[in-house]
Amino acid sequence: MADPNIKILRKETFLKAIENSVGSRLFSSLFVMFKDSGEIKDILEDGMYSCAFFVSSILYIVEAIDKPHATVKSIMKLFEEDNNWQKIDLENIEAGDVVFWEKIKFENGSENAHVGFVLNKQEAVSTDSKNKVVSRHPIVSEKRNVEVIYRYSWPEN
Repeated sequence: MADPNIKILRKETFLKAIENSVGSRLFSSLFVMFKDSGEIKDILEDGMYSCAFFVSSILYIVEAIDKPHATVKSIMKLFEEDNNWQKIDLENIEAGDVVFWEKIKFENGSENAHVGFVLNKQEAVSTDSKNKVVSRHPIVSEKRNVEVIYRYSWPEN
């Protein structure tokens, strides 16, 4: 039974979870089974493609979205259709905003977009496909251009 004297502070918990996630490999794998073949596969390839799962899992934990997602495209679609998410200009970012970067070409030839969280005015937190951990890095870099940034409208209660 919940204690009526305690209120969970979702936004504060969310911001601390982002900060505490640095160095984690918790979100590196998502196993699926293909029904037609029975093949079992880690579709995130041990952290190579884990940014969407990381971001959406944190958002799910704090009840900002209804379920985790495996692709950047599916998170973007969710944000575009949900009035709780508003686009924010890069100049107005704050901790906890969700930043989407444009697609870049990987060494294996695939093109992939990227998503992470704003940590502060200069830094973001997202998964690192090379080191396969959650890492801190500059929001703006020569490697990737920011495509769009979204902010969640936290409810009062």
